[in-house]
Amino acid sequence: MPRIIKFTEALREATDQMMEADKNIFFVGLGATYRNAADGTATGLASKYPERVFDVPDSEGGFTGMAVGAAINGLRPIVHHGRVEFSLLAADQIITQAAKWNYMFGGGNPVPIVLRINVGRQWGNGPQHTQSLYALFGNALGLKVVIPSTPRMAKGLLVSALRDNNPVVMLESRWIFPVKQDVPIELYTEPLGYAKVAVPGKDITVLAYGDGFVAAYEALSLLGEQVSVELIDLVSLNPVDYETIFASMRKTGRLLTVDTTNGAFSVGSEIISKVAQKSLQLREAPSALSCPNVPCPTSTALTEFYYPTKVDIANAVLRVMHKPAITRALTFEELHLAPNLTLL
Repeated sequence: MPRIIKFTEALREATDQMMEADKNIFFVGLGATYRNAADGTATGLASKYPERVFDVPDSEGGFTGMAVGAAINGLRPIVHHGRVEFSLLAADQIITQAAKWNYMFGGGNPVPIVLRINVGRQWGNGPQHTQSLYALFGNALGLKVVIPSTPRMAKGLLVSALRDNNPVVMLESRWIFPVKQDVPIELYTEPLGYAKVAVPGKDITVLAYGDGFVAAYEALSLLGEQVSVELIDLVSLNPVDYETIFASMRKTGRLLTVDTTNGAFSVGSEIISKVAQKSLQLREAPSALSCPNVPCPTSTALTEFYYPTKVDIANAVLRVMHKPAITRALTFEELHLAPNLTLL
C-alpha cells in the first residue's frame, strides 16, 4: 500500500530515524523546540531527544560556528536556518570555515555538518524573505549542495547528507512543503551529486529543480501528447551531474531550463553555458525561463507575474517546438498558494 506523506513529514522522519541510529547527530536552530519546529520538519524531536535538540538565541553566526566546531570534533550537527537571508549572517562559518577546513588541513579533517536552509517564495514575504541565492552556494567550493524537489527525494538526500563526511547544504523550497508522495518508511538514500531523469522523453529536455521542478511536472499535464518531454530533476547543484544532462541533450537536441529565481547568474545560465561549451549538435538554441531581474514584490497583484507558472513552462516548451501556445487562466489559489498535490 502507498504511504503518502508531505515533504515536511519526510524530512522529519529522516531526521528522527537518523538521530535514533546515530547518537552523534544533534539538531540546532531557531525555534527548534517549538511545537511546529522548523516548519514541522522537527516536530516532537525535542521531547524525544531532549539532550540533542537545541533552541538557540537569535545569533546565526554564533550557533552555526558552534555546530561547525562540533562537526570538526566528530559530531554530526544539523543546522536549520528558516530563511536563506538568516544564513547569510553565518556566511563566514559556512563558506569560509566549514567549506574550506578539510582542504586547509591536508584532507584528513572532515566537517560532517548538514545545513538545512529554507529558500524561495512564500505568501506575502516580499523582497527580504523570498530569495533563493542558489548561485551563491553553488559557487562556494568545498560544499556539497543539493535541492530536494519531492518528499521521496528529500528523505533520501537527508539520510545521505547525514552519512557524508563533507559539509552538505540542503536548499529547501518552502513553497513545496505541502506536496505529498509515496515515501518508504525504512531508511534509504538518494545519491548526492547526481541529476535524475524523472520523466523520460524524446523531443525536448526540461531541466528544473525545487519548486520549479514541481511546476514543470504540472506543466506536463497541460502539454498532453503534443510534446514528448524529458524532465530532469537537477537535484545536485554542487557538483552538477553534467553527464546525465549531456546524455539527455544528445537524445532530444533541445533544452529548456527553469529557474524560480532571477535569471542573472542563475543555475539555468550556468547549465546552458556548459552545454554550449560541449558543442553538442542541437536542433534548437537552448532556452531559459526565470524570474525577472528585480527583487520579488510583496503584493499579490504583482507576484502573479513574477514566478514562472505551469502555463508559462508549457508555453515555453511549445515555443521551442514551434507550436501554438495554450490559453489557460490560473485561479487565485494556483497563482498564490503552495501546491497541494500528490506526485507519482
